[in-house]
Amino acid sequence: MSDLPRSADVVVIGAGVLGLAAGYFLRKDGASVVVLDKGMAGWEASGRATGFLSLRGEQPLEVPLAAAAERLWATLDDELGTLTEWRPGGRLWVAIEPESWAELAQTCPLWRQAGVAVELVDAAAARKIAPCLGENTIGGMHTARGGHANPQRTTQAFAWAFQRIGGILAEFTPATDIAIAGGRIAAVQTVSGAIATSAVVACAGPQLGHIGRMVGVEIPVAPVRLEAMVTVPLPPLFEVAMVGNGLSLRQTRRGNIHFNGGPHEWIDVSLCAEPAKPNTPIIRNMTRRLAELFPSLAGVNALRSWAGVIEVTPDATVILDRPGAPEGFVVCSASGHGFGLAPAIGQALADLVVRGRSSIAIDGLGLDRFVGLPRDWRAARSWHAGSYNT
Repeated sequence: MSDLPRSADVVVIGAGVLGLAAGYFLRKDGASVVVLDKGMAGWEASGRATGFLSLRGEQPLEVPLAAAAERLWATLDDELGTLTEWRPGGRLWVAIEPESWAELAQTCPLWRQAGVAVELVDAAAARKIAPCLGENTIGGMHTARGGHANPQRTTQAFAWAFQRIGGILAEFTPATDIAIAGGRIAAVQTVSGAIATSAVVACAGPQLGHIGRMVGVEIPVAPVRLEAMVTVPLPPLFEVAMVGNGLSLRQTRRGNIHFNGGPHEWIDVSLCAEPAKPNTPIIRNMTRRLAELFPSLAGVNALRSWAGVIEVTPDATVILDRPGAPEGFVVCSASGHGFGLAPAIGQALADLVVRGRSSIAIDGLGLDRFVGLPRDWRAARSWHAGSYNT
């Protein structure tokens, strides 16, 4: 990229929805910002997300982030000037097996303790929320809070808004090294030259481990490949974001059923190259489970399927931290569920860079919770490249 600037207040590594949100809020705060990506913006996890805002009652540390994100989503279209297709329709977890129903009965009180208003509903109430559910439905857990949006449109909305207010987006420009001088971030080296900067925000998803090692910071993430699919457009069937029979589902504004699920394949990724994303026979398993959940859709055609790569932290919880060494380095991992949290995470990252602390509570989400984690933690869990999380 010939017009890459020689300096910037902040360099964000990773142009997914998290990096772009951070870039937008940093630029809005007055910083000069360059967002780098090894490929196209939103082409990895963000473009493959299901599109949920998960309130994360099973992870109480993330509840403040989710609550802040929910408030921001309500005005995000006006904020960014582009439709994200945000639909605040709530969320429904569906059980079609006794084991799943028992698990929901155990989960519901935990979510309430975390401050998320949820209730158990019987089969009739679940089918009232989503009439396409089959007679095999036992019940579910429902909340009127949360919602879903279009991942591609939202990522593009942040990219356009960021550029509109003067941010620089450098696609196909991977970061290859980070220079440190006197214990502080000094520059980011890219394939197109160096950018002098005093702050780096690492939002590189599956490549986070590589970025951390450039500055001597261990960031424990494991890349995984997942698969997704959409059906042809259908009449309106349900408005909620839904989880059931091992699938995450939503109905798009156009009418497609957008879903993913199934075992994740653990992989390794390089710093600059795009990882392979082949489809596998797992997609047949996904379509079978969709038909089990919605029997009336058994003969519906799939429009397209694709695969993407996300990163998972050891405890499946967000990392948001400014480690302090080197000074000016800020790190973020959303452990595969960052799309819905993106507006709040972007604001929190901007706060960490500009003010040194987040205005949104992020206590407990730092790297220090992994002190003592063995370097071979992936091997100890059998998260070997090529294996599945079954």
